[in-house]
Amino acid sequence: MKAIKKIFKNINKKDFIRYGLFSVLLIVTLIVIRNTKITQARYESSAVVNITPSIAFFIVDVQSQTGHIKLESMIPSASAYLYQFNVSNFDSTLNKRANVDLTYSIEIIATTNIPLNYRIYKGNNMNQNVVSSDTTTTDANGVYYRHLLVSGVSTMSKNANQTDVYTLWVEFPIQYKDNPTAYSGMIELVDIKIDAEQVV
Repeated sequence: MKAIKKIFKNINKKDFIRYGLFSVLLIVTLIVIRNTKITQARYESSAVVNITPSIAFFIVDVQSQTGHIKLESMIPSASAYLYQFNVSNFDSTLNKRANVDLTYSIEIIATTNIPLNYRIYKGNNMNQNVVSSDTTTTDANGVYYRHLLVSGVSTMSKNANQTDVYTLWVEFPIQYKDNPTAYSGMIELVDIKIDAEQVV
């Protein structure tokens, strides 16, 4: 016991406190670095790129239809996410086809929580982006929305079943990979709006 007291008497209290604080700070720093790496690894591996859920629109009459896509668990990547949607002038489940010639237009409305890039391709032509307009608006509550319009209108004849296939190309640019937690857990809501009118 006397030996222990002697050791404590010989210890410089200022140095002891200094080294103790340094040790605590070192341990805390190592824990933070370790947790950041785990979070980043989880963020980088939590989503699958190139998923292609399909949405079908059946325009058998003059009408507007809206389909919804929830973009979640997205990660910055060199590869794009692809979402397919189809527009048809017939509904096989109802055994019904449009009885008039129709034209339709497409508008994409998306929230702006994540810095995403969008393109739309028609058919198998993945070289021609058919987006003709990309604007941002604000609603009464100050929420920002992206509005993408597809160029021109498409026509469907009443005389034959027709389906047009589109691919919504969504990119979360790779440069955001350096900040893994900034957009973690955020969701982007995308509405695909189809407006069909009778050809006159």
